[in-house]
Amino acid sequence: MKINPSSTPSNENYDYVKRSQAEMQRRFVDLQFKRSELEKQLKIVNEVLFSLGREMEQHFSYNQLHK
Repeated sequence: MKINPSSTPSNENYDYVKRSQAEMQRRFVDLQFKRSELEKQLKIVNEVLFSLGREMEQHFSYNQLHK
């Protein structure tokens, strides 16, 4: 009687570990992509806030001159 090597507990454990590692790698890459997208969005928000701050300062200065 031969034992099928692909069904031994050692091989099953190895397959489980490999699947777990592949899933962790997939999640890691997915999170890196999401982080990159969020960083791009944050950069845009910061630029808009900076621009808005300049506009508010100009508006305040204009109002001070014309009182």
